[in-house]
Amino acid sequence: MFLIQRLASAFRLHVRRVSWPILAAVLLVHMLASWCLLAASGEEKLTAWHAFVYFYVTTATTIGYGDLSPGSTQGRLITALFVMPLAVATFAATLAKLSGALLAFWKRHHMGKMAYDMAGHTVLVGWRGTESTRLVHLLLSDTATDDEGIVIVATGLEEHPHPNNGLVRFVNVPSYADPAVYARASMTTAGRVLVYCANDDLAISATLAVGALALDCPVVAYFDAVAPSRLVLAHYPSIEVTRPLTADIMARAAQDPGTSALTMDMLCAGDTGMTNFSVAVPAGPLRSYGGLIDAFRLERANLLGYCARGGAPTLNPPESTAVAPGDVLYYLRQQRIEPAAVFASSLASPAAAMATA
Repeated sequence: MFLIQRLASAFRLHVRRVSWPILAAVLLVHMLASWCLLAASGEEKLTAWHAFVYFYVTTATTIGYGDLSPGSTQGRLITALFVMPLAVATFAATLAKLSGALLAFWKRHHMGKMAYDMAGHTVLVGWRGTESTRLVHLLLSDTATDDEGIVIVATGLEEHPHPNNGLVRFVNVPSYADPAVYARASMTTAGRVLVYCANDDLAISATLAVGALALDCPVVAYFDAVAPSRLVLAHYPSIEVTRPLTADIMARAAQDPGTSALTMDMLCAGDTGMTNFSVAVPAGPLRSYGGLIDAFRLERANLLGYCARGGAPTLNPPESTAVAPGDVLYYLRQQRIEPAAVFASSLASPAAAMATA
């Protein structure tokens, strides 16, 4: 008795929700009953399986081409009183159910309720209004960060900030402090993570949570003050921390006029002028930093420094410095350089030959 009650309760629930199983069951039962009635009324031209399916679909969709129709009075009455009403109602219910499912999917995407399975993408944690909008634009305008798209992870946003851009996804989270929420953004397989929150309190909680994931990709965090950035570096020294340098730039401009314009030109991604880029040294023999300077100069690029794997960036190291595969080089150029050309020419230079000797 208990089992029967459970089954009856489940059936009533499906009926109230007009679930897909109920729709499929009603459709099959109605099609079978319609075929039996038409066959009993002698409508032989409508009872072949392909003819009946064609007739039923054109009737349900109210298209009614007229090439197949009942010929007897009984067949017409059955079609008018039984086949047409329920077929049209079932088709309308199916369309409404499908539209509701599509609307629910769009709503989940728009409200940041989705979870994404991606790799090599950019994860932007936090939102700072127009500043973040410009950041998204700059990331999408560079070939290094535009391939796999961007996932924005934010709290306090009611809807997707870039709903019309197919390369930008949105994940709405209740808190930045819980490392588990970042799984919906596929953060463990991301190509890079940027923490750019509205204030330092949010940035600290987000950065510490991201640091706890021990990601293999670069992580960059922005702070307005020095103290929180030092706190983060004390726990996770591998995270790259950045902060406003307005006072530093103004002081340097006062001491050496024109340097502020050069600094902005070097750092403003996406703008005109020489910009700072980086490139990883490919597999191969050791190269000398002096040989690389010559090779980059041939490509109209100025080499600034390098970062040994696992170390800190070094500006303008000695030309005799050995640069190994996996190290990162920093340079100034109008556009990103083609790695194959510059590293091939670096091996051909005399300085590089000295390094490999």
